[in-house]
Amino acid sequence: MARPEPPPRPRPRHSYEGFVEKRGPRDQGYRRVWAGLRGATLAFYRGPRDCEPLEVLDLGELVAVRAEGGGLVLRLRGREVTLKAESCEAQEMWRGFILTMAEMKVPADLALLPGHVFQLSEALRQEQSRRAAPASPSPPRPPRVPSCFFEVSRLEAEQLLQRSAGGGNMVLRPGGHGRGVSVTTRQEMNGTVLLKHYKVNRVDQGYVIAVDTPHRCSSLAEVVQYFVESSKGSLQPLHREYSPQLEFVELDGENGEEAQGVCEPPPAAPQRRGLSAPKPPPSPHRPALQPPGGPRGPPPFGGTQEEQTHVNEQGERDPQGLGPRPATRRALLPPHNPGMAEELAQKLQLRRALMED
Repeated sequence: MARPEPPPRPRPRHSYEGFVEKRGPRDQGYRRVWAGLRGATLAFYRGPRDCEPLEVLDLGELVAVRAEGGGLVLRLRGREVTLKAESCEAQEMWRGFILTMAEMKVPADLALLPGHVFQLSEALRQEQSRRAAPASPSPPRPPRVPSCFFEVSRLEAEQLLQRSAGGGNMVLRPGGHGRGVSVTTRQEMNGTVLLKHYKVNRVDQGYVIAVDTPHRCSSLAEVVQYFVESSKGSLQPLHREYSPQLEFVELDGENGEEAQGVCEPPPAAPQRRGLSAPKPPPSPHRPALQPPGGPRGPPPFGGTQEEQTHVNEQGERDPQGLGPRPATRRALLPPHNPGMAEELAQKLQLRRALMED
């Protein structure tokens, strides 16, 4: 089980920062990075918003700074790093800030404007105040753990790489030597499996890879990057995979043995045929039309639902039961009850006679 990854710490405020082209001992060519200078520490990031540096240079190991080949060569103990700024003015600013923080004084041979020299003096004053202030005790922060770190032993790491062939061939694990971590790699050559284990010691605020020429890294992420770049990409960290199916272990009721099962998705409910779609509710602005007597009630005048017929103004029957238009509707007369029709005709004649009187 991997250790929980702590939240990223906020990036410190730099005295001077900007994009530069950097080339180090392990770089094949120049690469564009974001550089930030704070005190005697020069850090390189992927971008201006990143908090975890790719590499950190300690200017306490600075031997000399010289301009060469259109760049700024920083000579440190045991290695050289070349920086190229976006302009000559920016490159001179980098030289001024690096020498100021390394020697704690503003160089006198800078080809800068008075405003830039004042900016260097102000940065020097702030750095002197920061170093003179007593350091406040703070709890140590746990190192940021890469995703290829696993809480496994040496044997378990070998088995993990064997099971995950194709997903990566390098893992980080707790070091069996006490302080630090170990790196386990697995490769194949002519059908032969090659397993290697490397020791990475924790030293101060960084790590040292114990190889023929010990290499110092500032973070575990840089340790992984060193193995990937040194092997020209043949070593790749093992990434965590997630199972696409829900698997479980169940007990077979017949023989009592345990077996591994896969949870199948529930089947879709079958659609019932022969059922019409539900009718939409009536609109509040238009009442629903109901046949006389209700949906299943008896028709008027004592007839059955199948026998009743609407009569329009021309005397034609409407077998659909929809009825005539409001402008032409006159009466609803059942043809099978002549007695009631005769009684209604008599009442109508009596009413007309009363109206004429």
